[in-house]
Amino acid sequence: MDIVIIGSGNVATVIGRKSQAAGHRIIQVYSPNGAHANTLASRLSTNSTAYISTVEKTADLMIIALRDEAIAAFIQNLGVTKSILTHTAGSIPINILSAASDRFGALYPLQSLRKEIERIPALTVLVDGNREGTKTQIREFAATIAETVIPADDLTRLKYHLAGTIVNNFTNQLFATAEVFCKNENISFAVLQPLMEETVMRLRKTDPSQAQTGPALRNDQITIQKHRELLKGYPGMIKFYDLFTAEIQRFATGDTL
Repeated sequence: MDIVIIGSGNVATVIGRKSQAAGHRIIQVYSPNGAHANTLASRLSTNSTAYISTVEKTADLMIIALRDEAIAAFIQNLGVTKSILTHTAGSIPINILSAASDRFGALYPLQSLRKEIERIPALTVLVDGNREGTKTQIREFAATIAETVIPADDLTRLKYHLAGTIVNNFTNQLFATAEVFCKNENISFAVLQPLMEETVMRLRKTDPSQAQTGPALRNDQITIQKHRELLKGYPGMIKFYDLFTAEIQRFATGDTL
């Protein structure tokens, strides 16, 4: 396929690289930041533009990998195209693209992506289209860049987006919180790395509810109070600690809602 990439950030870069590696031709990169467009275009050995008026509108596929809040304005200024239009957002309905094409859909990578990474992780891509033929074309393209392709309408993608936010962004915030504590208390955050890795790897074979351990699960009030004493100078962290302690204990009773 001949592809136009709209955007120059993490998702645009990774999908551009994966598409090129799969044998597709990237014919243009657009970004409102000309320098960023040039950087990605150079990496993909193609042309760039910083002007919506010069975006190529006859490519087989246009992949819009902009911030969620920028998609509507881009479509409004794009005009009608002959391309299949797709966006990469998990929380945006596909009909937002309808003003610019009669063939449109979603290519949502359910993965945390960084443009700097050399080894791209396995991709799961959720796909949708406004008609069966378009769905098929988007699904077939997705199969060339992703290890797993899952059909998902607007509501299903939003559910996965929420679940992904919890398991990725929320857990990362807990890691960041622990890092601050370690730095302030002069202990090594790096020492926790094997523990974090084991916690995730264990979930390949065990349900999270069955993998839980620790003082909250045991209702070890002596240890819980010792932890809370250490957190007296960290009002934000103690809120986390109390909330998650209560949630772990609630789950242990079988109350998961």
